[in-house]
Amino acid sequence: MKKINIKDFGAKGRHVLFDTIGLQRALNQAKKEPVEVYIPEGTYYIGKELVIYAHTYLHLHPDAILRRMSPFAMLKNGKKSEGYKGYDGNGYIKIEGGTFDQYGHVLNFNNSIMSLGHAREIEIKDVTFKNVVQGHAIDACGIDGFKVTGCKFLGFRDDSGERAFSEAIQLDLQLKDSFPKFGEYDGTVTKNVIIEGCYFGNSNEPMMKPWNRAIGSHASTYEIYYENITVKNNTFDKMGDYALTFLKSKVLHVYDNTFNDCNGGIRYLATKKGKYSLDLYGRDHGAQAGEMTVIRNNHFHSINDKYAILFQSYDGKKNKDIYIIDNQFSEDNTCTIKIGAAKNVVCMQNKNLKKIKKIEVDDFYAETIAKDESMGEL
Repeated sequence: MKKINIKDFGAKGRHVLFDTIGLQRALNQAKKEPVEVYIPEGTYYIGKELVIYAHTYLHLHPDAILRRMSPFAMLKNGKKSEGYKGYDGNGYIKIEGGTFDQYGHVLNFNNSIMSLGHAREIEIKDVTFKNVVQGHAIDACGIDGFKVTGCKFLGFRDDSGERAFSEAIQLDLQLKDSFPKFGEYDGTVTKNVIIEGCYFGNSNEPMMKPWNRAIGSHASTYEIYYENITVKNNTFDKMGDYALTFLKSKVLHVYDNTFNDCNGGIRYLATKKGKYSLDLYGRDHGAQAGEMTVIRNNHFHSINDKYAILFQSYDGKKNKDIYIIDNQFSEDNTCTIKIGAAKNVVCMQNKNLKKIKKIEVDDFYAETIAKDESMGEL
């Protein structure tokens, strides 16, 4: 793999024109051959969305900062003029080190930092994402093989109060209303995901808050599932909504995570009849549920207004094969589990869990919990 330095392509540091052009010229070299693009220590100003191509290793010095100086996103792996389909866009990309700073405490423009879609094998390692306004740190839409490790997601701003659903990492699928950046709206879904060893919280810059949601999805289509998702060994500090919110998946594993003073813990939803029960031809097939979820060995320290764990289904369709085991809940009785419309649920060996709500649950296996009439079976 050829190694190049952005300064050899004109980047100077703290100069919008030279830095933006120099970075893009360096990234363009991957159109010729696989390349490692190195960004040395310093602060570089980005004036438009950069495009990263297949077989690129974007390697930032730990003290390198890319700072957004425009209303636009910072990095995407495709162009609107290209008709990418399936997973055949720009993949086999690795991004490591440094900081992507959206500068949201100064520039109050709604956008995401990275828009990544229609690709195979994208890895993001040891990157800090800072000060996002209303969008996402990473919008991962239609990726097969997506890995995020050792990253920090610091600071979110939404003065409008209308973007409570924005996740730091959005796991998405290619639909018209989901990912307008580039590519065909062919339902290509993100699958085979590992998110590990990351921290989600506040940057403590002026105007910034912790994220509302750290990881999740809020779009779906009929008979297409998020598949093989692993979320492990992450820390979620003071999330303003459910820290994790998943939608109709097959094989979801959430373990060894820590939830500190979040409004909600983990939410898992089936899809109800309506917008997300349509197939790709616009035909409505009604509600649909997911299967095989394991939630184990997580630590919940004070969940405030919502549930520590919530499963919800609709119209008689039941999420099935749910395993909630070996989790530790806070001793202040702030943590409650609710299971709504499910089949084959195992809830065992959870420490300090005193409250479970359930409705329309078939084959429920749990240890005896002290009865609380106010929280009993619904």
